[in-house]
Amino acid sequence: MAKPSGRAYIRAFPFPNVRNPAMAKLQSLETFSLHETENGYRLLVSAVGGDALYVEITPAQMDDIIESLEAAMGGEAEEGVEEDEAF
Repeated sequence: MAKPSGRAYIRAFPFPNVRNPAMAKLQSLETFSLHETENGYRLLVSAVGGDALYVEITPAQMDDIIESLEAAMGGEAEEGVEEDEAF
């Protein structure tokens, strides 16, 4: 089994309008905001010097994003234990 590289990867969602996502230009995140809507969430993402992108996210997709971020950050914190107390 290969050893992890130390880099965390977040589960990817399909890119319907990009033929080869590996060839997409990587841009640095400038800002993001998340707003709850009647049907889920609206995420605004903007890159440094780039255009803003609005994305509609279903509640199930939000759960997947949260799980992916928790996994990338080393797992979920124990309930009832503050971060300082965990060490």
